[in-house]
Amino acid sequence: MSKINGRTIALLILALVLYVSAFFTASEPMDFEAVLPFGSPKFLNALFGATTLSYILSVVFLILTAVSIYSFNMMYTTGINYLLPVLYIFLALYNQRVIFFSPLHIVALLLIWSLAFSAKYRDAVQNLSDNYLSFFLFGTASLFFPPLVWIFPLITLVNYRASEEKFKYVFTSFLGLFTPLVMVSAICYIFGGKELLSSLGASFWSSMSTLGRYGIDFSTVEIVALLVIITFALISTFHVLRNLNRYKIIHSNTSIRIIFFAILITLVFAVFIADNHDPYGVVLFVPVSLILFEYLSSPKNNKGAMIFYFMVSGLAIISRIIVFVR
Repeated sequence: MSKINGRTIALLILALVLYVSAFFTASEPMDFEAVLPFGSPKFLNALFGATTLSYILSVVFLILTAVSIYSFNMMYTTGINYLLPVLYIFLALYNQRVIFFSPLHIVALLLIWSLAFSAKYRDAVQNLSDNYLSFFLFGTASLFFPPLVWIFPLITLVNYRASEEKFKYVFTSFLGLFTPLVMVSAICYIFGGKELLSSLGASFWSSMSTLGRYGIDFSTVEIVALLVIITFALISTFHVLRNLNRYKIIHSNTSIRIIFFAILITLVFAVFIADNHDPYGVVLFVPVSLILFEYLSSPKNNKGAMIFYFMVSGLAIISRIIVFVR
């Protein structure tokens, strides 16, 4: 299969259309205070508000995440063509608010590299520094979305059984998770003393323990698009599971890790989501696009892939048209 094909180009053009149209349909940025427990309001408004800096950072992080997903795929799974990063960007741009920079953009980039170092630790020589880096990145991502801390125990199970030195593995996992938390706490204490440190702790716990407000407001088109993506994600998951014995060992181990990661992230968002119009997909589509790619890039699934592209593209265009009409 060629590296750049017609589907990739068509999807890229549609992604550009979605991006440009989002400037005319996206009403406002996400409420970053719902997920980010620290920072100066003035600075955060400049960073995550409707500003030129926010627009630029959003594009930069989307591209960096897409390139990172492509690199991850080349290292650990199939690495067939450029469809994967374009697929990720297209799916992320389904949500109009993704044009505004958000804490979730940072989380997405950190998590794909956390996953990469986790795979490296499992599938290469077991270097504990790789495990530490994986959980350091995961801990840093948790600063920007604290509820991720709740899935830490389950994340550690991914490599626990295969670890040769289990105690050192658990120790470096905890050390990696808490290092960024301790660093931020120390900075807050230096510049604001006990009062700022206490405020940080209270804000962090509030973000971790406050369940989603469930202000769910899906349009009919959004519901249909969501069902289509979920259906094909499940089809792709079963496709991967059926073919595990045909993959190389590294590919097989990494595929299981990606599926497990996607399930955990979905559960966290389902419990803590504050507004379904916020761009949670920028994070969730990191593992989902990798799973979908396994199915969509297989020549045996050409008809299924055509149905997927036709449906998600058509629904994306319809949803944008409806917003314009309103």
